[in-house]
Amino acid sequence: MENSMRLDRVLGIPALLFGSAAFLTMPAEVRAQEPNEAVAGAVRPLPTELRDGATVFRYDPETGARVVMREGTNGLECSPPDDAGFTRCYPTSSAAWRDLRAALAAEGLEGEALGAAMAEAVAEGRVQRPPFGSMAYRLSEESDRIQLLWMVLVPGATAADLAMPTGSQRDASLAGRGTPWMMNEGTPGAHLMIPINGTDFSNPGAPAELLDARGISDPVEQATLPLPEDLRAGATVSMLDPTTGERRVLREGTNTLECRPRNKETGYTRCYHRSVWLGRDLAARLRAEGRSEEDISEAMAAAGADGSVPATTFGSLAYRLYEEDDRIRLLWMVRVPGATSAELGMPTGPQRDAALAGKGTPWMMNEGTPGAHLMIPINGTELSNR
Repeated sequence: MENSMRLDRVLGIPALLFGSAAFLTMPAEVRAQEPNEAVAGAVRPLPTELRDGATVFRYDPETGARVVMREGTNGLECSPPDDAGFTRCYPTSSAAWRDLRAALAAEGLEGEALGAAMAEAVAEGRVQRPPFGSMAYRLSEESDRIQLLWMVLVPGATAADLAMPTGSQRDASLAGRGTPWMMNEGTPGAHLMIPINGTDFSNPGAPAELLDARGISDPVEQATLPLPEDLRAGATVSMLDPTTGERRVLREGTNTLECRPRNKETGYTRCYHRSVWLGRDLAARLRAEGRSEEDISEAMAAAGADGSVPATTFGSLAYRLYEEDDRIRLLWMVRVPGATSAELGMPTGPQRDAALAGKGTPWMMNEGTPGAHLMIPINGTELSNR
């Protein structure tokens, strides 16, 4: 484990995302497959909408050269299962980085020597690391591993920066109930692990017994329900005076999260990085003063320009809870303002209906706009749809 962590720091990208040396070789049964069969198997980590358009390739184990098995039309590419038993898909934006790594590995470089060579290539500008916020996909057939895992790369970021949890969800994921968590925070290999529950490729396991959150009367307890367990105790809880729009703190927290109790009009309970509330609270105060929407928009723009309301942090996580079955009950969102699905390798096909049935997978909304974000329906928990 210590050697792996040292390698992560040198490489900047953990083997969890892009594979160990096993990525150069495939099991004999995979090599024996017909091309069409191998292609169909390689794209399984992806959501259905992206499979037909994905490039499928492998690396020649002798030379490390890329061998294209099917040329694709979208920004994703996949490889058949490797000797470690993982099938992986990536955005094509990271192809040059992975191709160089394969070529160096085929020359015999491994471990820290391979990592140092890759770091040198990045420093010299010969290749770039995968883009911040890009998605990677991984599938395993083994039940002692997270079987369907998607990951968002956030190199260098910390949990406090992005309002992300860090408590491992591996055991819960093996039971089909895991929620996202951050690994390797503050390093070039930082990423958000997103275990996908409830699908045909997911770890088996019945959803947890439904918790009726409507019976919780303590506003602090209720307000923090959208968060994972490891963030609840440290979150600030506040509310707004409905007549003045002024913020009132119910509990001062110790982390960067701030939650508000259930909104009686919308039914939503929300938690954000505390900086997000600055803009929302300014708008609420102006509405309480009777200002027009045009005035509010101008004031918000001015506050953004002078820095009193900070810009949305790219990659930050937001949390939302709803307590009826007609909407997604537990929803987390990664905010990626201005990004497109092609840049980050994210799907855009809506998963609302699947999420209402407890089987939804993440998808991107509002791509290319300031409001672009990745929707992550959380399946399998006591607060989830079923």
